[in-house]
Amino acid sequence: MGSERLDAAKRFLVQEMETRKVPGFSTAIVEGTDVTWSRGFGYSNVEEKMHATAETVYRVASVSKPVITTGLLQWMERGKFRLDDPVNRLLRSLKIETKFKEQPTVRNLLSHTSGLPVHVDPVCFELKDAVSLEEMMGKSAITILPPNREIMYANTAFNIVGYLVGLFAGEPYPAYMKKNVFDPLEMSSSAFEQSPKIRGLMAKPYSRNKPEDPLEAVRPWYGGSNPEKPCGSLFSSVTDLGNFLIAQMNGGVYKGRRILKESTTQEMHRLQASAGVSRSGYALSWKRTWHYGKLLLSHTGGNLGWTAHVAFYPELKVGVAILCNMNDNSGWRPPAEKALHLLTGGTISFDPQSARTEVTQLKGLAGTYSREFQKGQVKLEGNVLVLERGPEKSYLEKLDETRYLVHGGGSDGKELTFELDEKGIAKQFDLETEVFRRYSEDKRPVDRSTDLTGTWHGDYVHPHGYFTMDMRVESQTNAAVADMDGKMVPIKGFKADQGKVTGTTTFKVLPNYVGWGANEFQVTLDLAAIEGRLEGYVNFKSKIGESKVQLILTKVK
Repeated sequence: MGSERLDAAKRFLVQEMETRKVPGFSTAIVEGTDVTWSRGFGYSNVEEKMHATAETVYRVASVSKPVITTGLLQWMERGKFRLDDPVNRLLRSLKIETKFKEQPTVRNLLSHTSGLPVHVDPVCFELKDAVSLEEMMGKSAITILPPNREIMYANTAFNIVGYLVGLFAGEPYPAYMKKNVFDPLEMSSSAFEQSPKIRGLMAKPYSRNKPEDPLEAVRPWYGGSNPEKPCGSLFSSVTDLGNFLIAQMNGGVYKGRRILKESTTQEMHRLQASAGVSRSGYALSWKRTWHYGKLLLSHTGGNLGWTAHVAFYPELKVGVAILCNMNDNSGWRPPAEKALHLLTGGTISFDPQSARTEVTQLKGLAGTYSREFQKGQVKLEGNVLVLERGPEKSYLEKLDETRYLVHGGGSDGKELTFELDEKGIAKQFDLETEVFRRYSEDKRPVDRSTDLTGTWHGDYVHPHGYFTMDMRVESQTNAAVADMDGKMVPIKGFKADQGKVTGTTTFKVLPNYVGWGANEFQVTLDLAAIEGRLEGYVNFKSKIGESKVQLILTKVK
């Protein structure tokens, strides 16, 4: 890597961080068997004007996942389990609760295909308020789909991974990880617990409710359990993570010390669950994609006051780690992949007109696509195919009949794959770990004659947990609904007419989730009477984010 490429990457990173008004960040570059460059920028503590360095410690959030996976795979090598063993056979008192015949396996846990839903763990600011790891997982280890049905990012899966590490070791998983992963890799500033040393090296975290809001300091917190949640509670520096990448890129070896067999590392990097028919998806814990035609393994992370991104090209043996002491709740993550692209001779400029192609080849691809409640619009601008997701706009450059290279936006440089029907019309597109299916409206008729008065009951899954909802409809304009704590609250602007139910209310955030930064949700209901049930969605909006969940209610007789 020449000095010109390094300078280009540094300029890009500094400009990006200044644009985002990031207080501080650190980055390290790995080539082959060495950390060849590392540095801190900005402040690890704004108030005290302490500069960030390459040795500054940050929470790395979900970048913890490939690290804790390494600990578990060591036990696989010792014969404690096989990847396709059902997880519940390995657990003791704690079990994954499932109503499906097929049981989640270890491979499912590590590839986000277990059927466990997206779940945000609680936080607390005093260790005395934390519960045991087993107790915390007992509330979230509940599947909502059979395994292998689809990729569904699951924090709980990796909490179970860390729990298994401790179970096999006969000691808390943080102690095992120190002796068997961190010490051999000379990761002396890394730990899954907040020791006095870690606290002394740690940057001060900051957050914004929105990117345009002023910066607010976040006081140190705990991941809801003791020991803290394995899925996202690693503390580390970029130089330590550089050592971890060296082992990953060199067949499990660091400075002659082997922490994983070469065959295990290869399996860890192999595509385990693909997004549709694409070449992208999940390896074991790593996101596995193609980036400007090069195989890329990566993981991002974000939690209260912290963001992180680690990415590497395994075939080129070049990697980048970036850690940051700010989270602005926008979904932004430090741009390690773009930095990696610049370091290997790429550019980030793009002329949309270079993606021009024959219009007749593109008409079958245009349309609206959806994933859960997200929508993506594929459209033609002249002879250029464009993907719009919310405010984000990307240009698609044709690679072959079904594959396109994305330019711009959060998926810059990635492959997008269209799946076509027999007429050449796209049924869906696959991008990174997600599948967007062609959108079609629910054409089932609304039963406008349904008597909507009475009590309706159902369950829903929110990132904060599993909840029951009761709705009592007194009249067309008067109703109440159970909040997340089971208390009945009135629905404002309620309307029940012609088979449709709408209205808004306020739910208090549960006490163990207030630490994330919001005290209440503005809740919007939009339901319709279909086939004897009320079906639709509930939108939860707080000052730090928004999420929609599906809801089906059945009338209580």
